[in-house]
Amino acid sequence: MVSKTKLYQKLDTLEIELREQIIPHLENAAKGQNELVFCVSQFNPFKELKHRTDKKTEELVELGAQILALKTKLQEPSEGSIAEKICWYCRKWASAKSPSQSDAAGLAKAFLDEICSRH
Repeated sequence: MVSKTKLYQKLDTLEIELREQIIPHLENAAKGQNELVFCVSQFNPFKELKHRTDKKTEELVELGAQILALKTKLQEPSEGSIAEKICWYCRKWASAKSPSQSDAAGLAKAFLDEICSRH
């Protein structure tokens, strides 16, 4: 059985990795360089974008899922975590009536502000 210490170390490592990877990705999107930053297959309602999901964000959502699973296992709260918020922002982007009405740059800026205000 894996000790809780090892699980906490893994959680810390994954959270650092997610933060380090997501910030530059969001910075590019905030500059308008990636209008599909929140387009991932899990939350994508737009048929015309079925094959145009953001691969990097897909990876980050998967990393976030690993973090959330560890938090659940350790009975740690996930509310407000980067891992939880990336899914929230993907859902928010997907709630637009069309991809052209979504404000990916604005959402990326808001997400960056949240991340930076917490640390």
